[in-house]
Amino acid sequence: MYDIYYIGAQNSEKIDFCRWPYMVTGGDLFDGSYDSIEEDDHIQGWERKITEKKLEIEIRATGSAFAKAIDDIESVAEKDVLNTTPGRLYVGNSYMKCWIVGTSKDRWINDLNSISNSISIKSDYPYWITEESFVFKKQDEGTTVTSDWLEYPYDFPYEYSKVQNLRSIRNSNYTGSGFKMIIYGPCINPLIRIAGHAYELRTTLYDGEYAVIDSSTRYAKDRKVMKVKNDGTEENLFNSKNNESSIWEKIPPGTSIVSWSGGFGFDIILFNERGTPRWTLQ
Repeated sequence: MYDIYYIGAQNSEKIDFCRWPYMVTGGDLFDGSYDSIEEDDHIQGWERKITEKKLEIEIRATGSAFAKAIDDIESVAEKDVLNTTPGRLYVGNSYMKCWIVGTSKDRWINDLNSISNSISIKSDYPYWITEESFVFKKQDEGTTVTSDWLEYPYDFPYEYSKVQNLRSIRNSNYTGSGFKMIIYGPCINPLIRIAGHAYELRTTLYDGEYAVIDSSTRYAKDRKVMKVKNDGTEENLFNSKNNESSIWEKIPPGTSIVSWSGGFGFDIILFNERGTPRWTLQ
């Protein structure tokens, strides 16, 4: 059985649709299709437009717990709708950013302890996302990085596993992935190369500060480059990026070499997208 649940955007409240008083009985979450981008009667590409999904559930409880179970769904959902901030609907390890925009209840007149509820879900970014996280620690001066798992199907002119500040990242997706990169200070003009591509910020991060490069969305207007200072305030670093090498370049599938000075640490979170949730649970 797949774990299916919704996490609200406001207070991270969770509605678990696979544990009583809720239980999934059907829906179309595993269905999906792409919309064609057409010009001059030719298909130029494919995209996914605003999509609506259905999730059929049974709500079953007794007394006040039954009423609370019904109200809880609506309360969590409406907070996100009124704030125009999508929550996350999870199926296994994958999630889609979306809103619960409607419910349709059946048998509410005759049954006092259970009803059927059809939940309407709408998304303007209807992709199912699975995250992969990688941690690259700051290297002490004079140390080397040894990674026994750096194995490649061909030979390099020197042994990468013994080269300082040279690691790899393995993207398990079948296509390039958007990412969030978190760079920790102190450092000056941090530069990271992945698969030969440079991701660089021309700025100074002091001790306790960090920078975030967020390309987790396909929509350019929602992408962010910012610094978070010690007091929690944020500074826009969009104009500090190296414009000669796109900072939004997706991380390619498979194994890629990662290199940096070693003078700072950073994390990378990959956002692997699919048109439908993964059928396999692993």
